[in-house]
Amino acid sequence: MASQNQLSREEFDRLREKLGMDGEPAYLDELFTQVRGVFMMADSIRAIDVSGAEPDMAFIPPTD
Repeated sequence: MASQNQLSREEFDRLREKLGMDGEPAYLDELFTQVRGVFMMADSIRAIDVSGAEPDMAFIPPTD
């Protein structure tokens, strides 16, 4: 699948067929556009370097 490349229509159609999804061509075109956007957003989120950051919600016990 597309990890660092954009999701191709052929990959989308293979996934759609494996999941048993079907629909009108216009609906599938719109769904492809939306799914492709999700894949692109996930790639940009994965690219964020958080290696030196501590999560805000981390519990730090008192040291007294």
